[in-house]
Amino acid sequence: MTAFVIILACIVFMFVVESVRGIPGRAMADTALLIMLVGIVTVADIVVSRFMDTGEIGEWVVVAFAAGFALDALYGLMAPERQKRRDKQLRRLMKRRA
Repeated sequence: MTAFVIILACIVFMFVVESVRGIPGRAMADTALLIMLVGIVTVADIVVSRFMDTGEIGEWVVVAFAAGFALDALYGLMAPERQKRRDKQLRRLMKRRA
């Protein structure tokens, strides 16, 4: 339950920060990516738990990812020019791959 509350708090924080920046679509994209990561980590946790006791490690891995996304949103608020450069580099990289 604690991990769930922390993850929800991180998602709300991302939406608030990105709304202040004027780009709430980025928070939506980060949330969609986080949901996919939750699925991947859950499946991996189920598979590994068949062979050993994993405890709550899957939940805390997802919390770490959520906190990383929240820190990334905060970084974008504090240093928007550096964030824009990084986004341009990522866009250029994705165009090359396509």
